[in-house]
Amino acid sequence: MFGAHTRIRYTRCVGTNTFCFFISAFIFSFSSHASTTWNVPALYWSMKIEGQVAMRKGFEEEIEKFNKSNSEKIKVIPYVAGEGRKGILNQTTQLDEALKKNPNVIVIQPTDNSALARGLQEANSKGIPVIAYDQYIVNGNLASFLTSDNYQGGRDNGDYIEKVFDKGSTIRIVVFEYPQVSSTMDRVDGFFDSLREHNRNFKVLKRYQAVDPASGEVAVKQFLKDFPEKGSVDLILTVNDGGGITIVKTLWEKKRTEIRHATFDGDPESVENIKNKRLTIIDSAQFCAELGRETARSLIAYLKKEKVPSKKLVPTFPVTAQSVKDYPGWMGRPSSKYVTVTPEKTPVRVKTTSIPTSSSNRVIVKIGVAPLCPYLCEKGPGVWGGYIYDILKDIAQKQGFILQMESIANTRLVSNLLSRKVNYIIVPSYMVRYLSNIRVVGPDLGMSYLGALVPLNYKDSLIDSESIATKKIVYADVGSEGSAEVFSTSGGSRVIKLTGSDVADRMIKMINDRRVDLALGDYNLLSYSMGRKAGVNLKLVPTSLTGFSSLVLVSVPKEPEFGSVPQHLQNWFLQARQSGELDNILNKYNLKDWHLMSQD
Repeated sequence: MFGAHTRIRYTRCVGTNTFCFFISAFIFSFSSHASTTWNVPALYWSMKIEGQVAMRKGFEEEIEKFNKSNSEKIKVIPYVAGEGRKGILNQTTQLDEALKKNPNVIVIQPTDNSALARGLQEANSKGIPVIAYDQYIVNGNLASFLTSDNYQGGRDNGDYIEKVFDKGSTIRIVVFEYPQVSSTMDRVDGFFDSLREHNRNFKVLKRYQAVDPASGEVAVKQFLKDFPEKGSVDLILTVNDGGGITIVKTLWEKKRTEIRHATFDGDPESVENIKNKRLTIIDSAQFCAELGRETARSLIAYLKKEKVPSKKLVPTFPVTAQSVKDYPGWMGRPSSKYVTVTPEKTPVRVKTTSIPTSSSNRVIVKIGVAPLCPYLCEKGPGVWGGYIYDILKDIAQKQGFILQMESIANTRLVSNLLSRKVNYIIVPSYMVRYLSNIRVVGPDLGMSYLGALVPLNYKDSLIDSESIATKKIVYADVGSEGSAEVFSTSGGSRVIKLTGSDVADRMIKMINDRRVDLALGDYNLLSYSMGRKAGVNLKLVPTSLTGFSSLVLVSVPKEPEFGSVPQHLQNWFLQARQSGELDNILNKYNLKDWHLMSQD
């Protein structure tokens, strides 16, 4: 292909000067006006899930619009992974194929947060930019990440549900969740954070897993066995319409019309349920096509060497009986008065009373934690380390309060907070997600998920319990809910559980001695340990086996902002991410920023 940098060399020009000038002018004109074609593999998830089809339509619509009005062209090379376990495995192979083409950029809608980590790292090493939408990919650098504002969608649901039930009543809730994907849990967190901020009493009676029609069918059958009596449940919350529609259909057929339903996605069938008063009363809908369009706009900007945001949130739309007439559908654009746009965060000046310089009069902030390096390391009585402690210590020194860390077992952290023995606790979000008598405050302080130590030549993908069913495994308490169930499926005699402060070193030795095939534990713990140990001939890979759990600061309703610590943390992260100070701290612990994974 000829382009602006094409070189043609002539050693002689025979004939008239006019002819020579004509040839030169022709070459210059052709070279200057030849168009550039950018090759962009687009790895889509599913063409059977209508919301994802709309995302693809929006993406390709914007690309076609660009190609028609510009001399440069974007050639989209489509791949479709498919659904379920097979789809995850397909997409890892498709990413390998796309990398071999040495494209200008790769666009991905990931089927799994961790399965594509190796491919993303290879793209990084080759200098091939990757843009992800809908879901992120862990352990690599993305040129840009775009997704729906799932947390705000959850808050919109909570704000609406709060008004539906009588003041002073306790809302009895059953949740149909899917913890393996962080975006669905952001929706749940937003919902319950909203109820708590409205001071609503609620009780989560039970939880099931449902994310697609098949799992929805299994879950609702069990639900009907567990809650056979009418009036025993006030509300069901489903994390998406993939499972929610099947659940509503079954409950409607079983005449459980007393139950109210809140959900997410905006599937046309769910919208019809709202119109026809079939259980569903709110559906925080995605602007699926707009998410695709925004992804295309980021791609175009990147190719044209313009500034691209590292993370962009597309608003959601709370569809209710009152707002449904204004909802434009999945192919629409977010321009309605019902859409809430999360504002850009900026540092806020915290109004506090002046703190005396005398140490005897300074405010003491007590924070309860269960020590685990590299998050919070207890080195001795009153001696602490870990990246979260480094951050808190820096804030305490700058703001003039006394930081007092209290080492408490995980099982007693919440009770110590409620009895006011400490002002705050720091815990994985799953420990407090469904409690009504606490407040989650401030920014996420990290992200915990499962990592696997494996031999360097290990090739198998670790995507679900089936992946480890025939393996000899050693694992540590990973700080993730549901880990026991995952490991139990591998068979008791093939699974070894370790406890203690030196679990990482013991794991490494067991793999090197070939006593086990792989070791599973908190990814950040294993990364930190490997960074401190020379000559480890193993590799660490992320997995989604037990889902993702953010680390959160938790307080009590009566005094949620004691010492203004949540706002001080918010300001610190905003400034430290811009200045590079956060990266400097994390590098000491062989860790990476979790910003793309968090709801901040």
